[in-house]
Amino acid sequence: MRRLSILIIEQSFIIREGIKTLLSQMNQPFTMEEIDWFVDDLPKLLRKTRPNLVLINPKSISNGLVFSNSGDVKIIFVGLLYGIAEPRISGKFDFCLNIDTDKQLLTKQVEDLIAKSIGNHHPQQSSSLTERENSILKLIALGLTNNDIGEKLFISTHTVMTHRKNITRKLGIKTVSGLTVFAILNKLIKAEEL
Repeated sequence: MRRLSILIIEQSFIIREGIKTLLSQMNQPFTMEEIDWFVDDLPKLLRKTRPNLVLINPKSISNGLVFSNSGDVKIIFVGLLYGIAEPRISGKFDFCLNIDTDKQLLTKQVEDLIAKSIGNHHPQQSSSLTERENSILKLIALGLTNNDIGEKLFISTHTVMTHRKNITRKLGIKTVSGLTVFAILNKLIKAEEL
């Protein structure tokens, strides 16, 4: 099993410990380098630590959020976001994790990141949804009711409810807020649409 090399740049001790705990439950060997201060020279730090996966609080680096891969190892850059970030910030990352996300969704997202980082990437959870389910998920995230969705898509409310149950089962997310975060992180909707 390939060892994952992780660099985490986050000033909060509790956030770093929470991420380490979550990663330790993934049954994937990893090494982690922790940086708990402001970083002036990210490229130099990356050359020194040679990570596969970099988790960054955008407020912890100074180089204007410019990330690049150099060398033989593909680095996945993950933003550690507090609430919904502006698209100009979240768009700079390969992926974003919202620290307010519930454990179940966060676990699924971290599993996907690990798979991408070690080259065993499986399609993201959203691709397991049908086109109709993705459409309904988008409308749920935008705040529409079952009746509103049915009217908009010309289907019955019962059919909408069946699709919602399937979406919840496939993604393992039960709350509207969790589905909304999932839709934003998987680029089904943009934060400014809310």
